Amino acid sequence: MVDPMTSNGVTAALRHASEAAALVAKYRHRKRLPWVAAALYSRRVQDLARFFNCGIEKVIYDGPIRNRIGVRTAGDVYTIPAWSLNNVYARVSPRGVVTSMFFCLLLGAFRAAASLLHAICRFRQTPCEAAG
Repeated sequence: MVDPMTSNGVTAALRHASEAAALVAKYRHRKRLPWVAAALYSRRVQDLARFFNCGIEKVIYDGPIRNRIGVRTAGDVYTIPAWSLNNVYARVSPRGVVTSMFFCLLLGAFRAAASLLHAICRFRQTPCEAAG
C-alpha cells in the first residue's frame, strides 16, 4: 500500500524487491534460502511496514495527536521520522543479524514513541477535540 503522505510504500516495495532479488541470486544454487537470511528479510519487511502503518494511523489518521498539534505539525511529526529512517535504511543497508536487529529495534522505538504520544494526547483531549 502506498502511503499518501510520503509514498513510502513505493520506496519500501522497490527496496525490498531489490533485497529479495539479491537473496535469490546469492543462493541460486540452493533449493531453499537459508533460514536466517529469509527470517531477517521478513523481519525487516514486517517491521518497516508496521512502522509506517503505525505512524500514519496514530499521528495522522486518528484524531488525538492531529487535533492537539494541528495537521501541519502532525504531518511533520510523521514525515520527518519516516524520511529519516528511510535514509538510515538506505545508508546502513541492514542485512546481517546485528544490523537488522538494531534497525528493527530503532523502528520499534519510534513506534512506541508514536503510541505513547497518541495515548498522552488521547488522555488530555477535551470533549470538543474528541468529537471533532
